[in-house]
Amino acid sequence: MQEDKACLPFWKGFRVADLQVEPALVRVLLHPDDPASLCCGRCGRPATGLHEQIDRSIRDLPMLGRTVWLQVQLRRVCCGHCGTGMQQVAWLDRHARMTRRLAQAVALWCAKLPVKHVAAMFELHWSTVREIHRRRLRQFIEALPEPQPRRLVMDEFALHKGHRYASVVLDADTRRVLWIGQGRSRAAVRPFFESLGPVGCERIEAVAMDMNTAFDLEVRRHCPQARIVYDLFHVVAKYGREVISRVRVDAANRLRQDKPARRVIKQSHWLLLRNRANLKVHEQVRLDEVLAANQPLLTVYVMAEQLKSLWRATCPEPVQNFVFEA
Repeated sequence: MQEDKACLPFWKGFRVADLQVEPALVRVLLHPDDPASLCCGRCGRPATGLHEQIDRSIRDLPMLGRTVWLQVQLRRVCCGHCGTGMQQVAWLDRHARMTRRLAQAVALWCAKLPVKHVAAMFELHWSTVREIHRRRLRQFIEALPEPQPRRLVMDEFALHKGHRYASVVLDADTRRVLWIGQGRSRAAVRPFFESLGPVGCERIEAVAMDMNTAFDLEVRRHCPQARIVYDLFHVVAKYGREVISRVRVDAANRLRQDKPARRVIKQSHWLLLRNRANLKVHEQVRLDEVLAANQPLLTVYVMAEQLKSLWRATCPEPVQNFVFEA
């Protein structure tokens, strides 16, 4: 291909000197268009001189299903402020081996697909795609406004096998992750409240958490005015372990002489703990038979359903009346 004097808009400052199209590859040779317009890649000031010229291979967006490689003649320039450095290129980041528009396309796809799939789509190494995705997330987080949470959610999650845990704090209103730290002790979550400062801690109105004593004590220390709300799952699970299971075991012990009836009570463990809506038809029939035959189990089972209704209340009056009557 003959040298083209026209500059293409997506390779600003360069002209196409050669173009080679292969079955799965496109090679484009780019030459600088106007050496007089060279600028420093660090500060953007006009260059005072030319130091050397180098060739660099750069990936660009695929063209008609073909991988595109640019062979670009770049120049190291002399700058009166920064010294010697690479020239400024509008469509290429410093030290980059791919164009900005390719990096932007990769970042957009990473928001929809796993890193492994995006790497296969663009024929890039997965570590390169992961770094682009990480950089995009970092820019997104830095652009977010400074959080001023009023209601928090605290939870723990397992890192891997071996009872290794981490703690996470979220803004209950925006669902934004505010902090993550290793461990689930008081010392592990204390840095978050220290980062909030006295003003931020005074702003906290309520904190939702599981029944973790460390979380509870640390919140009461730093945010004594905040209300602590235990989540429904852990409250019901604790009620099931410590109340329903205890009543079931006592009922089975009272039926030592009646082995068939005792076996029915002992085998009703998961029937009593699972939600009725999740039971199959024959399991619901078995549950009704167990409850009809044992009054204490029926009582604690009904109390469990009433306990769940507290979290579904839309106003405080029914809850206050329920607690008062109980």
